[in-house]
Amino acid sequence: MLLKYVVPKLGATLRNDFRVNPRDQKMETLQRVFAWSSIIRNTIFTQILEKEFFPKWLDVLHIWLIQPRVSFEEVAQWYSFWKETFPASIRDLPAINKGFMRGLQLMNKAIEYGPDAPTKLAKPDYLAEISAPSSPVRVAKETEKVSRLSARTHEITFRSIVEEFASSHNLLFIATGKAHEKSRMPLFRVSKTADGRKGLLVYILDDAVWAPKTEGANVEAEEFKAISLEDMVLRATT
Repeated sequence: MLLKYVVPKLGATLRNDFRVNPRDQKMETLQRVFAWSSIIRNTIFTQILEKEFFPKWLDVLHIWLIQPRVSFEEVAQWYSFWKETFPASIRDLPAINKGFMRGLQLMNKAIEYGPDAPTKLAKPDYLAEISAPSSPVRVAKETEKVSRLSARTHEITFRSIVEEFASSHNLLFIATGKAHEKSRMPLFRVSKTADGRKGLLVYILDDAVWAPKTEGANVEAEEFKAISLEDMVLRATT
């Protein structure tokens, strides 16, 4: 009965009655859908949100990020609002985490592009991303690709792990456009806000996060040491 009647109705409700509107957000429709989360199996419930919530949410986020005078501080607050809106029992599900992670990646790309974001930031097609086939041929190609990973690609793979860990603690992982003077590795800021004034400067090397030993005036020139992801979160929030 749930699969035949309730699940299609919940999907149609989100599709037809729910709007993502940062200026005047109405939550009643979404809250009615959330009320079924304890009754419907997690794998089915997350499919509803993947198909009907995240495409809308990511479209609005993209439109916001390509505005000429976008405030990343406001975007970061909006992102945090949505993560907190989702009950923990739903937010911690892998598929939901993936959706929010996609939003965080979009925000980081916009910050990296800077003034060029309106022309360079591609609009996400989340439905296509989550429904991409996983055929044996594709798996074989991916396995071959992994076997040829360069040091740079390996670094980017570990960076995605760090980004996801930061995101799970409501932190942003932002490219600064600067490099550490001694290692010449690109620097990132782990922070609660997108204004770049607070948080922890880090770089990624050899499957580790490196952070300053001390918090001096010229952090970029300080000696860095490898720290755990838990220490990264602790230092970024204190």
